[in-house]
Amino acid sequence: MHIQWTKGLKGEEKEQRVKEIKSFDYAFSQLRELLEEEEISPDYDCPSWAHKQADQNGYNRAIRKVINLTNTKG
Repeated sequence: MHIQWTKGLKGEEKEQRVKEIKSFDYAFSQLRELLEEEEISPDYDCPSWAHKQADQNGYNRAIRKVINLTNTKG
C-alpha cells in the first residue's frame, strides 16, 4: 500500500485507514485493469509527433501514478 494513504496518521486512526483502503481492493483491481488499457503508444506518423508524445508521456505518467496508488499489496 502506498504510504500516501496513511501519511500523518498514527495509532488507531492509521490502522483504520489501512483497513478501509484494503477493503477497496477489488474495486482498485478493476480500476487498475481499465487504466492499464488506457495507456497510449507513440504515433510517429503525426507531423508534430514530439508535442503529441510529450502530452502522451504526461498522460501515461498520471495513469501510472493512479495505478501505483491503488495497489494495496506490498
